[in-house]
Amino acid sequence: MSTATVHIPSHDVPVAHECDICIVGGSVTGVFAAVRAARLGASVALVEQNTMLGGTATAALVNAWHSVFDVAKKEKIIGGLLDEVVTRLRSRNAIRDITPIHRDQYNFNAAEMSVELDALLLEHNVRPFLSAKFSMPVMDGSRIAAVIIEDKGGRRAIRARMFIDASGDGDLVRRAGFPAVKHDILQPVSYQSLAYGIEEVRKQNPGVDIWSAVRPLADEFKFPGSNPWFGVVPHTPELSNIFGPRLNGVDASDPDVLTRTLMEGRRISRAFLDMIRKRFGESAAKVVLVAAAPMLGVRETWHAQCLYRMTQDDLLYGKKFDDAVGYGTYPVDIHHPGGTSLLYLDGREELVSPAGGAVWKRWRPETEATPPYFQIPLRCLIPEHAENLLVAGRIIDADKGAYGALRVQVNCNQTGEAAGVAAWQAVSTNVPVHRIDAANVRSLLAKGGSIIR
Repeated sequence: MSTATVHIPSHDVPVAHECDICIVGGSVTGVFAAVRAARLGASVALVEQNTMLGGTATAALVNAWHSVFDVAKKEKIIGGLLDEVVTRLRSRNAIRDITPIHRDQYNFNAAEMSVELDALLLEHNVRPFLSAKFSMPVMDGSRIAAVIIEDKGGRRAIRARMFIDASGDGDLVRRAGFPAVKHDILQPVSYQSLAYGIEEVRKQNPGVDIWSAVRPLADEFKFPGSNPWFGVVPHTPELSNIFGPRLNGVDASDPDVLTRTLMEGRRISRAFLDMIRKRFGESAAKVVLVAAAPMLGVRETWHAQCLYRMTQDDLLYGKKFDDAVGYGTYPVDIHHPGGTSLLYLDGREELVSPAGGAVWKRWRPETEATPPYFQIPLRCLIPEHAENLLVAGRIIDADKGAYGALRVQVNCNQTGEAAGVAAWQAVSTNVPVHRIDAANVRSLLAKGGSIIR
């Protein structure tokens, strides 16, 4: 990387908007934060670098939400805005229930999801800034006074009393000078695409596993060794959502690495289809790439350093927190070059090889009690030394194991709702974030439809 510099003369930046709360990052997590704050009376702005809202769920085409029930699959533990969005998508025939529930519970139509998220913002008078890149914060001591964005209007400023970093990579946290960390080995990224014709291959080759059949061609097509898998687009059987192979050693917060990986993701998406066409011949004649995701499926980059770091033991043993604002059952899910390791709350361990086969064992004796779910504390969303900044989503403060479970969308989205409510509480009571009344946040979440225990 070049060390040369260019001098930019100082200049005044016009203020595009002023509000109570500004959220950087328009993923579902960011949208949920905005809507919950707006419902409590806050004026809210939301900044999103993509042309659509939804982040991983829409732009990355990761169209799966995991279980909202306890370990026994009997008691519902996640509600709130997730329930509302599921209802909205169901009315559009744009969501599919997965039964029986294992880890996943819903598949949804990503395009329909993006339209519903637009509607949610507009219904709540949230001011959206799309195709807008967050550039830098304007600091007033330890407080953030404004953020600078860059969009078609050039450089513009948004002033707010409170800010939420839902950027995924901790862009606001880090550029504001607050501490953040990266684990030594990051979870891999994936790249999604939509394809036509895969189901026809399945019909004409019953009982044949497509990945096993084409894997011998991997070297010829320079395809990574780990297995892709096929998802569905609800009620559209002619389309397949290809969950691409895990790409290890990628730091998606590095702009040059991100550029290379996006281009490689598109290449391997098409290469996989070329492999299918070569292996299956005439039965794969109609296989074609329909859509390439404009965004990587990023599992992990930076983590904000917050008032509490959740640990793997906290999660697996169901530690109770008096400031719990979210709940989940997704296993500790660690992707690595040798495959995937999953530790479940009930003591089982699943080892998935790059070829896709699974071996089961136990990480703890079967006789030990099983927690029905784990809890997510509010303290994991409050950055150290910050006065008017909260975080939400995958930049939550957690160790490697705990993060392996917390990173999925149903959990990240709960942190968005919690951050939105907590931000409004800080604004309405005029207190710094470390003095937020967690009991009041929990009460407001419950009144707004979240399941709080």
